[in-house]
Amino acid sequence: MSNQHTVSHQPDRFIIDFKGIYPQFTPNNKPHMVVSHKVVLLDPYDAKELLKNLETNIKRYEEEFGPIKTPKHIKQAMKQKKKKAKERTREKKKTVKSSDKPSYMG
Repeated sequence: MSNQHTVSHQPDRFIIDFKGIYPQFTPNNKPHMVVSHKVVLLDPYDAKELLKNLETNIKRYEEEFGPIKTPKHIKQAMKQKKKKAKERTREKKKTVKSSDKPSYMG
């Protein structure tokens, strides 16, 4: 099972790295994360065919089961990310004032 993925490409191939990241406990009950990777290499034609196949199957899935929605926890994480980005922007604006800039005029 995969809960994250990355896609990259080179002139002759597409690289899809399916990752599974899961918490697990050691025998002495200490938590640690387990990461597994499954990498798939596709030539450009096969990558395009995979995309068509996924689009067709997603369309069929949504016709049968309804639209695929973004899970609540992902929506919350996206809101938090936007909020933090706005806060960082505000902080940058506060720290840079024209009066704070050094003057090199005699």
